[in-house]
Amino acid sequence: MPATSRPLRLGLVSAAMAPLLGIAACSGSGTNAASSTGASGGASSASADSRPVSDVVTDYLGYAGGKAGKADAGLEPVTLGWVNVEGGPGGSPEATLGARAAVKYVNDRLGGIGGHPLKLNVCTVVSAEEEGQKCGQQLLGDKTVSAIGVGNLYLGDASFNSVVAGRKPVLVGVATGPTMPTAKNTFSTFGDLPHIFGTWGTYARDVLKAKTAAVIHTSTPGDKIASGAAVKGLKAAGLKVKSVGFDAQSTDLIGPVTAAGANTADVVVPISIGGGCVGIAKALKQLNVTKPVVSTPLCMSPDVAQGLGGDLPTWTYGVAQTLPIDSSAADSKAFLKASAQAGLDKDDQSKVFAPLGWSTVLTYAKVLNTVGPDKITPASVTEQLKKFTGPVIMGAAEVKCGKYPDAPAVCNDQARFYQYEGKGQFKPLTDWIRPPQ
Repeated sequence: MPATSRPLRLGLVSAAMAPLLGIAACSGSGTNAASSTGASGGASSASADSRPVSDVVTDYLGYAGGKAGKADAGLEPVTLGWVNVEGGPGGSPEATLGARAAVKYVNDRLGGIGGHPLKLNVCTVVSAEEEGQKCGQQLLGDKTVSAIGVGNLYLGDASFNSVVAGRKPVLVGVATGPTMPTAKNTFSTFGDLPHIFGTWGTYARDVLKAKTAAVIHTSTPGDKIASGAAVKGLKAAGLKVKSVGFDAQSTDLIGPVTAAGANTADVVVPISIGGGCVGIAKALKQLNVTKPVVSTPLCMSPDVAQGLGGDLPTWTYGVAQTLPIDSSAADSKAFLKASAQAGLDKDDQSKVFAPLGWSTVLTYAKVLNTVGPDKITPASVTEQLKKFTGPVIMGAAEVKCGKYPDAPAVCNDQARFYQYEGKGQFKPLTDWIRPPQ
């Protein structure tokens, strides 16, 4: 990746509103112009992407092994199951939108699966754990489904896995649900929260030289899981950590931010979405906290920019993929162009679960084309996924499933960090780094 990023407009802002990006959000709210010193465990010095060109996927036709053109609508479809949390608070509908866009792209431009149209059987979890059981039964009962893709299944995963129980393979970008890393015949190409958030510890210790950390998180199930993983990673790196949760409906967050010790900590780690990110940013500004803030990509959404007057917080963001909205990266540029052709709008392109859904479906296209449309069964797809070593679209260079005996579904444990400099500009700070040893 080039050392300097090109200006990038947030999906929220139209050309007519572009001047609003000049409004600086959160000045003095923990802006981090982090050192580009290399971090141990895999970080490169400066901001270059050191992956071989062959590991950066930009040629989707070559990657999927398809044939240019449209799928044959007269042939029997190849059906993937799809399950995702959406339709309620904390949901990620963009994951399904990204998956649907990928299906359309495969059918319109990559010749489908050996000429057969690709389709999705979608089941959603809205707000209850037991809804995962319903999805497991629906997708297991559909005999045309030989494999299942997962979006952001942080809720309902236990009941889903208890039904599927390895009888059909499951492919997921980031395994957010607590039972996903140990689920049978499950493959997570971008890793799970404990291993991804472990890299926050590596970054804080080796790049920021931090000794203490303040973690502030919403008390939703997903954010509790994520914050617990971040705390574990920071402690594994030797930092002293104080973590404080707050109600998702709260808007004045000076109390939780102060209770977490953000005033004195060497690094602040917000783990929230939407309004929570806005509240934390405003509280940090009011408290004049100037230490580095290292957040998740969930705080990079257009509604956060809107809540802060038109721009995102000028924080550091850790991402388990090449940053989706950094069009200076070749693989992100390819995603932005192709997914737009498939109808994915700019707002959704900028949300991390959309490209994860996109990547998962295109990985399946590669696997299914390798198997061949007439030989697709749960067993044949599972066998091919076990052999899969990458590359992964917008992912890290190495994919190695089974690396962790206690988390056999985890195929990756890396993330990279970017500095947001305002006005749509992102500066990559590291290459891929791993959790502390």
